[in-house]
Amino acid sequence: MNIRKPTDYTTLFTALDAAVAAQLPQMEMYCEIGRLVSGRVEKGAAVAASEYLQAAYPAAEGFSPRNVRRMRDFWQLYSGTPELLGEALHLNRTQNVVIMEAELPAEERRWYIRQATARNLSKAELLRMIEDSAYLESVLDEKVDVWYNDDNDEISERTQ
Repeated sequence: MNIRKPTDYTTLFTALDAAVAAQLPQMEMYCEIGRLVSGRVEKGAAVAASEYLQAAYPAAEGFSPRNVRRMRDFWQLYSGTPELLGEALHLNRTQNVVIMEAELPAEERRWYIRQATARNLSKAELLRMIEDSAYLESVLDEKVDVWYNDDNDEISERTQ
């Protein structure tokens, strides 16, 4: 039986109201909500925030428990890398969800974020690129500059 422990979420709800009232762009607001929910140690904080937001702002969409958990995960994923967070904020929610759910290493995430921004990729195009490992192909296609000096000449003479 799953019984929710009584928890006072008043400060969380007040902060959520402030985040919504600030009228931030969508991804910035989602990031702020994720930061607020992430700051709570209770297991049910995301669900409580979701229920509150849905009740307080019935006309607004995107506050399901699953989406609020994604907002929390977004914050947790990027909070340690502010420059990458700044780049991710330029994408829409759907593109960010695709990249987050792919569970990519940081450098690959950065590459896909930049590709999605530069090419204005749709969800389907971004998914296809990730499934096709486009990042790995791009790394293999990078041209390596070889600088010749006296040491390199000796090595190349020996190998020939």
